Amino acid sequence: MFLEKRKSNWARANEVCSSWKFLGGVAPDRLAVLDGVWKKEIGRLGEHCTLLGVDKGYILVKPTSAAAASELALRSSVLVKSLNKYFARPWIKAIKTANSI
Repeated sequence: MFLEKRKSNWARANEVCSSWKFLGGVAPDRLAVLDGVWKKEIGRLGEHCTLLGVDKGYILVKPTSAAAASELALRSSVLVKSLNKYFARPWIKAIKTANSI
């Protein structure tokens, strides 16, 4: 009863970690570095923008107002370049705003 054959819908941990299904395809150590670097690089705008997560190289950010969203859109290319400096291989593609989440 307790010993059953492995079902086909199960996945091994190494398969999940190597796929894009796990943490948006980003290694956990990159997320830890990104969290610390984000606060440093965003500066005062960080009070008005919440880092939600990462989805396949795109950073998802929720701004608190339209003015913060506009400022984030204007600074996004510079922020992406400055964030990628902290990693051996650049992996951040762009910053997306998520207003409905």
